[in-house]
Amino acid sequence: MEALWIFTKIFILYFLLIIILRFLGKREVGQLSIFDLVILLIIADIASIGVDNDEFFLYCILCVIILAILQKVLSLLIVKIAKLRGVVDGNPVVIIVDGKINYKNMKKELYTIDDLVFQMHQDHIMNIDEIRLGILENNGTLSLFRKTHFDSVSLPIILSGSIQEEAIEIHKLNKEKIIKLFGEKNIEIKDILYASYKDKELLYYYRKDKEEILTPNILRLK
Repeated sequence: MEALWIFTKIFILYFLLIIILRFLGKREVGQLSIFDLVILLIIADIASIGVDNDEFFLYCILCVIILAILQKVLSLLIVKIAKLRGVVDGNPVVIIVDGKINYKNMKKELYTIDDLVFQMHQDHIMNIDEIRLGILENNGTLSLFRKTHFDSVSLPIILSGSIQEEAIEIHKLNKEKIIKLFGEKNIEIKDILYASYKDKELLYYYRKDKEEILTPNILRLK
C-alpha cells in the first residue's frame, strides 16, 4: 500500500507540473532565462519533498501552485515594464561585429574565448572573421550570423519602448535625432514595440488604439 501511495503522489505531481508548465507558457519551456531556471528548479525540489514526506504533500502542492502564480504575475509585469525585464532576465550582449571581438563585453559576461570557439565549431564556423554578428543571449546561448549570409549588421534599436544604447552606439546613430523624428510623427518611444536599423531606415512596429495586429512602418533617417 505504501508503494501504491508513492506512485499516486508521483502521478499527481507529474500532471500538476505539466499543467503548471502549460500555465506558465511556452517561454518558460523554450527559452529558460536564469530566473526561469531557478524557479523551475525550486518547484522540482519542492515536488520531490512532497513525494518523500506524506505530512508535507499538500503543503508542497500549495507551494508549487503559489510559485507558479508568482512567476506568471512577474512574467506579465516583464512584458509591460521593459526596465524590469532587464533586471530579471538581463539583456543580450554583442560580442562580435564584423569579425571584431568586443573583449570588454566578454569579460563582463565571464564568457571566454574557449566558449566562443566551442560555439563556433557547433555552428560549423572555422574563423571569427567569418562572423558578421555575434550576440550572447539572455539565456546564455550565442547567436552567430555569418558574413556570407548577411551583408550588414542590423540590431534592434528599440525594444518594448526602450532605446537600446549599445545598438545606437554600434550603428553610430543619434539618439536625440531618432526621438525627434518619431516626435514629428506624434509617436512616443514607449509605444514602439520594435525598431531595427538598416540602410538609413528604421523598420518599426508600434501599437495604437489597442491594436492587436501590428504592421511594419518605415522611418527614413534624414
